Amino acid sequence: MAAARKLMDEAPPHEATILSIASKAGVDRALVRYYFRNRDQLLLAVIEDILDEWNAAHPDPDASPATRLETHVGNMLDFALRVRSMQRLMVDECASSRSSQVRKRVREINSGKIDALGRVLRSGDRTSSTDPLFLYVAMVGMCEFFAAAQAMILPLAPAGMSPGELAKRYRKFIAGLTLDGLRSRIGS
Repeated sequence: MAAARKLMDEAPPHEATILSIASKAGVDRALVRYYFRNRDQLLLAVIEDILDEWNAAHPDPDASPATRLETHVGNMLDFALRVRSMQRLMVDECASSRSSQVRKRVREINSGKIDALGRVLRSGDRTSSTDPLFLYVAMVGMCEFFAAAQAMILPLAPAGMSPGELAKRYRKFIAGLTLDGLRSRIGS
């Protein structure tokens, strides 16, 4: 598992083969196949390992719905910036896997995130008309594009601004955008 994660930090997930992972781990590829029936099962195990580690280090705060949502958006951005291979793993490799078991588990992982957003939206005093599916898609898109497009975005930042400061400002912006929207800021 550790070897697979290291390989995916160095190259796109589609380049990680059973043979390259076994070589990186210093084991025979038959051993990898013994523990993980196929490459898709191994990649799914990597996804679950990454998410388990992240979730353990970033528990949901016991706070107001707004604070929980703001924390969730910020954590999604931090995750997108730190775990560059995750969306490729989820979208290109596992969501379109030949294995129905792997595709089902990816749906369960994402559905769990959507359900959690729905609970946050419903926990406020007012009834929310926000669709948690679309909110999830928008949040992933805002975070993933910012992380993936650093080569384009950084040169557009004010001179002298560090990538860390730009990410901090963007985190605040998308949290505000998600929580407050734009209509109240620009008028009807």
